[in-house]
Amino acid sequence: MTAEDARPGTPPTARGRRTRDAIVDAAADLMHERGIAATGVGDVLAASGTGKSQLYHYFGGKSDLVLAVIDRQLERVLAAQPALDGDDVRAWARSLFELHRDGGGPFACPLGVFSGQVDAEPRWREHQAAAFARWQDRIAALLAAGQRDGTVDATRDAGDMAVAVLAAVQGGLMLARLHRDLHVLCLALGAAVDHVRPP
Repeated sequence: MTAEDARPGTPPTARGRRTRDAIVDAAADLMHERGIAATGVGDVLAASGTGKSQLYHYFGGKSDLVLAVIDRQLERVLAAQPALDGDDVRAWARSLFELHRDGGGPFACPLGVFSGQVDAEPRWREHQAAAFARWQDRIAALLAAGQRDGTVDATRDAGDMAVAVLAAVQGGLMLARLHRDLHVLCLALGAAVDHVRPP
C-alpha cells in the first residue's frame, strides 16, 4: 500500500479502492459534463456499475461525494501539468497551451467548472477553495524556483504572483471555452508570463 493509498477515508483493500475510485471517477465525469445539481446518485451508480450499498459504504451521501470529486479534479489538473515541478514558467505556460491545443480544446477547467456551483453548500465552497490553494501553492513553488535562477522577478512575493497567474489562467480558460478560441488562452498565458518577468 502506498502513502496515497493510506490517506484518510481510503479503503484498506485494493478491491475497495477500485470500487471507490470507480464511483468517484464516474461522479467527476458526470458532474463536469452536467453540473453538480443535475447529477443524481442514481446517475453515478449507473455510470460506475456499482450498487447503492457500495456508494453509501464509502460516502455519507452526495455531499460527501462532491468533496471527493473536487479532490479527484485537482488530481487530474495537477497530473496534466508536470511542468509545475520544474523551474521554467514559460515552459509550464507553453505546456498548458499545448494541452488544450493538441487535445482539441479549449476545454473547461476540471476544477474551475465547479466555481459558482459550490456556493450551495459551505463545505463544498471551502473544499473547492482549498483545492485551488493547493494549485496556487504549486505555481508559487514554480515561481520561487524561477526567482532563484533569475527568470522571475525576485523583488516580489511568489505567493502573490501565483494568485495573479492562476486568476489569468482561469479567466483565460473560461473565455477561451466560451468563444471556442485558443488565441484567448494564448493571450492570457502570455499576460501571466509577462506579469512575473523580471523588470
